[in-house]
Amino acid sequence: MVTMPQFAIHDNDGHVDDFLSTILLWLSPELSLLAVTVTDGDCFAAQSYEAFLKMATFLDVNGGEIGYSEDPCPNPFPDSWRRESYIINELPIFSDNALKTPYQTRKARKSSVIITECLNNSRGPVTLVCTGPLTNIAPIFEERPELKKKVESIVFMGGAFGVQGNVEMPEHDNTAEWNVYADPQAAKRVLDSGIPITFIPLDVTNHVPVTREFILKLDEQAESCRASQLAAKLYSLVKGFNYYFWDTLTAAAVIKPELFTFKDQRVDIVTQGKSQGRTQATIFGGKKVKIATSIKVEPFEQFILEVLRRR
Repeated sequence: MVTMPQFAIHDNDGHVDDFLSTILLWLSPELSLLAVTVTDGDCFAAQSYEAFLKMATFLDVNGGEIGYSEDPCPNPFPDSWRRESYIINELPIFSDNALKTPYQTRKARKSSVIITECLNNSRGPVTLVCTGPLTNIAPIFEERPELKKKVESIVFMGGAFGVQGNVEMPEHDNTAEWNVYADPQAAKRVLDSGIPITFIPLDVTNHVPVTREFILKLDEQAESCRASQLAAKLYSLVKGFNYYFWDTLTAAAVIKPELFTFKDQRVDIVTQGKSQGRTQATIFGGKKVKIATSIKVEPFEQFILEVLRRR
């Protein structure tokens, strides 16, 4: 009996760990990645879109359509972070792409159009893997509520429940995680939509930094594996920073959920004031979601390295 792969769409905001999580989703046979869409979050979306095309060409992957949206987030990421997308788009590693057939030559379509079409035409339930603000996602189910039934779940890199947030901005109390803070209204609307949601919050990602030991292992296999070579180049861009497996953990939660421990919890999202973007557990109100609480770190790292050896 042939097992049908799990259908997925990756909506992301085009930074280093977003690209890495897309590579994992592309190279995992357990999934059929229907589309990759970019929101104008921790990147300049047009630049990251071009970089995704170059990566897909470089890796000779077969996959769904790539698109993007430049709809702004209410609370934009700092430009100094977003400019990384220009550097990624011009990486010298893509120089031999001129000898290859481009992954995609059609004009870019807007994220919401692609996601709507994929859901409408999917042969089975779809998992939305969201590693950026939910700006692209919220309007879809307000305009086409019947598409909710086509979504198996949303797996979202977002939230900070029992730990401090990572938003350090004037007039904010640092209780929020950036993907929620960037567009708290969209996050709240998706939460209230009734679609099953799994949060991969800072509570778990804080325990999985990208270590020197991991990078040494990655560099070793980069000598013979193109995906590892590309991943090593991407990680080199954030060398010297405290960097974590944020979005790659989120991809792993879709591909290898057995690596995680989850709990059910009712949560709500603050949309205004000095705590906007805060995700908080609640007894009354809010919506019931699934929250990742722990991860088997060593098996997770082994999984990442194994996937990056596949091409």
